Amino acid sequence: MKKIKLLIAPNSFKECADAIEIAKIITENFAEPEFQVKSIPISDGGDGFLNICQNNFHLEIVPREIRSFYDDTFSQVPVGVSIDHKIIYMESAEIIGMKKIPLEKRNPSILNSSNLGELLIKLEKEFLEFSKIILGLGGTATNDLGLGLCVPFGLKLFNKNGEELQVQPKYFVEVHSIVLPKQKNIFTLEIVTDVEVPLLGETGTSKTFAKQKGATEQEIEILEKGVKNIISILKKEHGIDFSSRPFGAGGGLLLGLSLVANLQVCFAEEFLLKKLHLEKELVKADFIITGEGSFDEQSLLKKGTGILINSAKKLQKKVFVICGKVDQTISGRIDERVIPFSLEKYFSTEEESIKNFKTGIEKACGEIKSYILSHP
Repeated sequence: MKKIKLLIAPNSFKECADAIEIAKIITENFAEPEFQVKSIPISDGGDGFLNICQNNFHLEIVPREIRSFYDDTFSQVPVGVSIDHKIIYMESAEIIGMKKIPLEKRNPSILNSSNLGELLIKLEKEFLEFSKIILGLGGTATNDLGLGLCVPFGLKLFNKNGEELQVQPKYFVEVHSIVLPKQKNIFTLEIVTDVEVPLLGETGTSKTFAKQKGATEQEIEILEKGVKNIISILKKEHGIDFSSRPFGAGGGLLLGLSLVANLQVCFAEEFLLKKLHLEKELVKADFIITGEGSFDEQSLLKKGTGILINSAKKLQKKVFVICGKVDQTISGRIDERVIPFSLEKYFSTEEESIKNFKTGIEKACGEIKSYILSHP
């Protein structure tokens, strides 16, 4: 009998488990003779990116000590190393991420990314024979345009009186001149991101992301003015025009990274389809099972789940989406070949569905299995 080929490729359920664990739970529920399963857990650059890279590229994870970005303590952060390919893998969410900072300390007006710059210099000295760093960009708590990470490389900010300013976003409106980094990193930096947004404007980094990072409406306006001022000075003083570049991801981190390294941007679609080889696995599969915590507006864009759905749609493949909840605003926009299974329907409260997510996934898998076997 011909086996039914399943591609299992979930993203993380942020409040429950990472993508690797979710994929394992789903895979275990299809460990039957009728099915041939290929499991490729995914990340679009944000939380869990390093785990996905370790899982797919067989990395050695080496912890490195860095200074905290919100106080004077030090902590260990994971760094992935591919000895064979001489590539280092990192995740911005592990270094300057929302998940790393207590709620009461979240303030993008004062936080900066200088510890990321310090880590880049430390790795440069340690891995002289390596040529590339691949950085998953997402989940950051900063909004400093990456200027903080440039400080260890020599960047300085001055006001109109010639006084040096701290590299904190709340002071960006006061900046009158900028001394650019004196040195560049030896690595090529490849940034993996699912976000292509500008630095300025209604869809820019401050107005789109700063609120969820802890900024008030008044602070967002100051941040926006600061970004505008920095871009203006860089163009006027140094001839570098960032005004139209889509560098808004990660609090504008791409701007600073471009000042200290040879920068390449790899969007999540290329990372998932090409580098994780999902493109060829989608062709082979009869059905696709993906998932994430919340299936919403963002899911239908360039997030991991949306990328899979759009690619499967072109191949006329059916996709099952196991998720914590489904945003009702998108229910009428879901393609007929996409069938969501919300864990909330199996429990009386959201808290209960989060607590019992494994049971919920098992129930969803049971329904999916029944559907597949009744629709050969």
